[in-house]
Amino acid sequence: MPAAELGLKHFQKDEIKITRDDARKILVFFFGSNVPTPENLTDEDVPFAQALLLEAIDKSYAMGYVEAVFNSFYMKVPSDIKELMKDFAKEAAKNWFDHAAGKDLSNPKIYEMVRVTISNNYSQVWAIRMGGGDLTY
Repeated sequence: MPAAELGLKHFQKDEIKITRDDARKILVFFFGSNVPTPENLTDEDVPFAQALLLEAIDKSYAMGYVEAVFNSFYMKVPSDIKELMKDFAKEAAKNWFDHAAGKDLSNPKIYEMVRVTISNNYSQVWAIRMGGGDLTY
């Protein structure tokens, strides 16, 4: 399925809950070190990063009913991302999530399997952006 059909949420400027520093951490979490410094991120990069984080948290909770089976796939999220996830979940509009709800958001999780899938789905989008193209998702 092409990335454009995967359905990441698009945020308006007033819906952005993360900083450029946060956006860089999120992008590194998904795409590795090929990420500009925070001051070199574009106005499109920040909502894209926020959308990736939202998708990862939400899809991880969609898997929650089989959590015991997937425990071996659970990633130890770096502490700076874990803190960022908690802060984001507190600030995020609850209606942005399809699967995660109230108490789930007090300790958000991202399964490694979900992170890898999202990373794979959007790696071409990010590669085009890093190659000087437009960020379209």
